[in-house]
Amino acid sequence: MTQVDALQARRAEFAACCGLFAAGVYATSFGPAMPMLARDFAVSLATAGLLLTTFFAGSIFASASVALWLHRLDPRRIAIVGLFAAALGFAVLGAAANWHAALAATLLTGFGDGLLVAGVHLVVARASVDVARGMNRLNLYFAIGAIVGPLWSGALLEFVVAGRLIAFTGVALLIAAAAVFLSVASSPLTTASARPVEGEHRTVPFNIAAWLMGGVLFLYVGAEFGLGSWVASYAASEFHTGLFTGGVVTAIYWGALMLGRLVSGWLFARGWDPLRVLFIAIAGALIASAAIAMADHVFLVAVAGAFATGFCLGPIWPAVLSIVAARSGGGAPASIVTLGNSGGVVFPWLQGGLMVWAGAAVGIAMTPVLCAAMLLLAFVAKGMLSRYVVSNARGV
Repeated sequence: MTQVDALQARRAEFAACCGLFAAGVYATSFGPAMPMLARDFAVSLATAGLLLTTFFAGSIFASASVALWLHRLDPRRIAIVGLFAAALGFAVLGAAANWHAALAATLLTGFGDGLLVAGVHLVVARASVDVARGMNRLNLYFAIGAIVGPLWSGALLEFVVAGRLIAFTGVALLIAAAAVFLSVASSPLTTASARPVEGEHRTVPFNIAAWLMGGVLFLYVGAEFGLGSWVASYAASEFHTGLFTGGVVTAIYWGALMLGRLVSGWLFARGWDPLRVLFIAIAGALIASAAIAMADHVFLVAVAGAFATGFCLGPIWPAVLSIVAARSGGGAPASIVTLGNSGGVVFPWLQGGLMVWAGAAVGIAMTPVLCAAMLLLAFVAKGMLSRYVVSNARGV
């Protein structure tokens, strides 16, 4: 790779990070808004959870398209199209006058999200010199945006008249700005500018171990986005907080997730195996999320549990993407993103339903259950990955 190509790749990687920052803002703006969206569209909180399902349905369709057909295209351009689609969808959601318009808007936003997330992960997989650190840095930007999103929407929704229109339109403008920046801040990522993958001839096709890691992300997205979407409603139900306080709790959760990614980036830089980081993170998230469910009306315990859960969840996504990107080629990152985002179709809606039908504490207890299932799948995947390493060393 020439010096010019290396600079081009770094610029593309930074622009991709800025795109995922915008994704962090719009994805987490849903959390504090859920009670108001339910009220505005005259539906129950459980029915309002279908907005999350619709969002992820659009996302997995788009990322699946990237994994199956579009991964050979310039991923930067895929991400730009995704950002503009998400901006339009979020603007429509802010102005939506009825439930069906809201569903259509979240579907469009989700479609843009799938293109964006798959595109920027492919940018990093191809351009980053150190894939583990690159994936971690990319998702750190998401976490930074995830702090801004709930604070922005929570404050405007509670204290400003027509808060939904102003909050969501403001986010849509931010997304559009990120699309413009991505289009002008970097050149197309050509084959020449993509990083040479060390030991590329030893990479393996998308195999059963990679699918199991995708299963870990399937459960992870359900746990991460479910808790991020409903912790404000949980706080309102159990501790009688307002929209802004719920937004603060949500921001604390996502802020802790950002710190977790800072720590995992530091660990990757010092040679820690992403698989080792993954197991420690899942185990910690299991314990911390159980503490939220057992807070027993003690607000500080719930907030501390939300912080600790976010911190432990932070390293999981970049660790899994690093493990898969280092062992598989082709559209593997996009395939993993697709499978992971599928968890968002099922679990956030189910968690919201449990909160309505069985109580907030029962609904929030779904998070440690998902963490336990993640731990089990990761153990199975680790055994298969170890078997591949042994077989490969023997020349099988």
